[in-house]
Amino acid sequence: MLTGAGLAILLLASSVVNYVISERTSALFNTRRQMAREMSALDQLIHDQKSAAASLSGVLDEAVQQSNGSLAWAQILDRQGAVIARSDAAAAPAFTADYVASRIHERRPVFAVRDTSAGKVVVEAFPIRLPSTASTEAFKVVALGGTRPSNNMAFVELASYASAGVLAWPARWTLILGVTGGCALLGALVMLTVRFRAHLSARRVERQIEIARQVQHGMLPAATSSPRDFQLAAEWRPAASVSGDFYDAFDIPQKDVSETGAAFVFGDVSGKDVPAAMLASLIQGTAHASEWTRSAANHIASTQQLNRLLCERASQERFASLFWGYFDVRTELLHYVNCGHCAPLLFSARRRGVVRLCDGGPVLGLLPHARFEQGVERLEAGDVLVLYSDGVIEAANASGEEFGEHRLIAAVESCAHPAEIRDGILRAVRAFTGSDVLADDQTLLAIRYTGAAVAVLETQAA
Repeated sequence: MLTGAGLAILLLASSVVNYVISERTSALFNTRRQMAREMSALDQLIHDQKSAAASLSGVLDEAVQQSNGSLAWAQILDRQGAVIARSDAAAAPAFTADYVASRIHERRPVFAVRDTSAGKVVVEAFPIRLPSTASTEAFKVVALGGTRPSNNMAFVELASYASAGVLAWPARWTLILGVTGGCALLGALVMLTVRFRAHLSARRVERQIEIARQVQHGMLPAATSSPRDFQLAAEWRPAASVSGDFYDAFDIPQKDVSETGAAFVFGDVSGKDVPAAMLASLIQGTAHASEWTRSAANHIASTQQLNRLLCERASQERFASLFWGYFDVRTELLHYVNCGHCAPLLFSARRRGVVRLCDGGPVLGLLPHARFEQGVERLEAGDVLVLYSDGVIEAANASGEEFGEHRLIAAVESCAHPAEIRDGILRAVRAFTGSDVLADDQTLLAIRYTGAAVAVLETQAA
C-alpha cells in the first residue's frame, strides 16, 4: 500500500517537474529566437548609412525602443571586454571577453539567465563586425577613463525579458496523463484502503455470525438423541447463516424416579437475522430453566411470564410463535400451549383423521396481558406428531402458489418412520418449489410415540 502511494506521488511529482522544465526550456528557446531577430535588426541599424552619424549608444537605445519592450538593454564590447557603447539601464557585462571568444570559436552559443529587479532576463552575446567606414566621432567610446578608436571586431550583449513558453500539445498531454494517472492511482489506493478495511470488518462480522450459527446449532438436540419412549427426526434449515427457528426435546423427571416424561419445544422468531437467533436462544434457554412441566398452572404461568419478558425487553418488531408441551408417561397425556404457532399435526395410528393442536393463545411479545390456556391430547403407541415452521407450508413455486398444509399431510401419510416423514416432506417441498434456495427458514420435527411396551419389545428384538 505504501509502495503504491509512493509510486503515485512520484508519478505526480515527475509529471509536474518535467512540465516545468519543458516550460522553462520552451521559454528560453522562444526568448533566444526573439533575441536573434533583435540582433539582426540591431546589426541592420548599425550598418545603416543613415545611422552612421549617430553614436553607437543612440543606436542601441533605438534598438531597445523598437523591440516593443522585449529588450531590457544592449551593449557592445570590444575584444578585450571593454564597453564600447551601451543603452540606458544597461548592467555590467555578463561574460568575460575570453569566455565569449572561446565559445564563439567553438561555435557554441553564449547565454545566461540573470535575475534583475524587473524580473528574469536572458543575456546572450553575439559577435559583430563594426563598419570601418564610419566616422571617427561616431565610434569613439569612453573606456577605462580614456578615449580610443574601437576595433571593428566586437560582440554585442543583448538582455531580453524571458517570454512565456508555448508548449506543444504532446507536452501538455504528457502532463495531463501523468497527473491524471497519479491522481487515479492515489484514488484507487484510497478506495482500496477503505474497501480493505470494510472487507476486514465484513470478515470479522462473518466469523462472528459463523460462531453464532455454531452456537445456535449446538443448542439443538443431537440427531441421535430422543426422549425415552419417543423416536425423533428433525431438520433445521436456515435461510441465512442463523435462524429464528428453533426446537428442542428432552426428558423430564417424574415423581417416580424410575419414570421420565418428555418435553417438546418448537418456535419461530420473526426475522432471519442475528437478533432473531439471539431471541430464539433466549426462549430455548428459558424452556430449560423454568419449571413449566410440573403442572398446568405452572405451564400457563410460565407462558405468561415469557410473554411479558418479550414485551418488555424485545423490540416491537420482534415477536415469537411457540409450541411447547410435556408428556406425562403415567397418564399418556400430552399437555401443550400453542402460542400462535402453526398447528402441529397429530396422526393417530388407530384413529382416522388428523388432529391439529391449536389450544393456547396469541404469539409472544405483542400483548403483555394476553391470556393462555393449556390443551391436552392422549398419545397412543405408534402416534406421530409433526411440528413445522411456516417456511415449510409457505414455500412457493414459480407461480406463487404455496406448498400448503394439505401437501404436507399427504407427504406424512405415505410414510411411517420419523426419518422417512422428514425426508418425504423435504423432497415434496423441493419438488414443488423446483429450487433449493430458501425464502424462509424451514424447520421440521417428526415425533413418534413408541409406548413403554413397544420400547421393551424393540429392545428385546435388538
